[in-house]
Amino acid sequence: MFADARGLSVLVTGGAGFIGSHLCERLLTDGAKVTCLDNLSSGKLSNLSGVRREKGFRLIKGDVLDAKTVNRAVKGVDAVCHLAARVGVKHYVEHPIEVIRTNVFGTYNLLEACRRKRLKRFVFASTSEVYGKNSDVPLSEESSRILGPSHIDRWCYSTSKSIDEHLCHSYRKEYDIPLVILRYFNSYGPRQDSSDYGGVVSIFMRRILNNQAPQVHGDGNQTRSFTFIADGIDATVTSLLRKEALGEVLNIGNPVETRIMELANSIIRVAGKEGELKPELIPYNEFYGRSYEDLRRRVPDISKARHLLGFEPRVTLREGLDLTYQWYLKESVA
Repeated sequence: MFADARGLSVLVTGGAGFIGSHLCERLLTDGAKVTCLDNLSSGKLSNLSGVRREKGFRLIKGDVLDAKTVNRAVKGVDAVCHLAARVGVKHYVEHPIEVIRTNVFGTYNLLEACRRKRLKRFVFASTSEVYGKNSDVPLSEESSRILGPSHIDRWCYSTSKSIDEHLCHSYRKEYDIPLVILRYFNSYGPRQDSSDYGGVVSIFMRRILNNQAPQVHGDGNQTRSFTFIADGIDATVTSLLRKEALGEVLNIGNPVETRIMELANSIIRVAGKEGELKPELIPYNEFYGRSYEDLRRRVPDISKARHLLGFEPRVTLREGLDLTYQWYLKESVA
């Protein structure tokens, strides 16, 4: 495939978002040219402050739902990293139509545009959500999807991303698009949305910075595996370059399992607020309403990514939480 990213021209959709902005930075640092396509509905120009004036960077303010904009964005690029999506659990239960429409039709538009050109690599950002509530951990890429009933909106994101994966496989089979599918497991780090629509780490940090107790849903014994953004970006760039990744579905995550209550207490310790704050338990329906269902465990098997990409998470949860908290602390003061 590619020896490295130097001289490579890459389109990053959703490039002003949390993961996308970090990917744009890394690709530019590695010598690639980057086109960022983002409608700025959730992405922020401030996330791109470090790259907007870079010679090799181009920003297109547009929507993946607009086929003309997508066709313009893919012109002249060697590879696409498709990260644009409607994410956030609160979005799933409040705006399911928007989630399904953006994720499915946006991906369709990208694949349609790419099948008309000789693309060298298409990296699709999927999610551990596709596994649903399968708790037979660790979850491998061959693990079954187990979902709740369709009237529970919590599962619309999982379903939309699974449809996207089916589209990716079909376009590779029928049009020979050189695809890689990455399933991210609970990425966190600087720039993640800290509103109620963001991830659990950033939500906890926002509350703690405001001297509010982190709200833990349910009993707090449910577990997740948290992946620091730098580790996820390493894997993403490697998947873009290595021929071994072609046609593969890969779990990208940290296999260390953490209880949500433990996570909340860890962030309190990182913030130096032990004795001042303690987590409070709240029922799911107080935050999400009735259209929500949780899962007890989600842990990745990353043996495939280890073998094909040489992927190994390097940042411990404590290190990652400290780096993330320091960033949020600085942002809240600025």
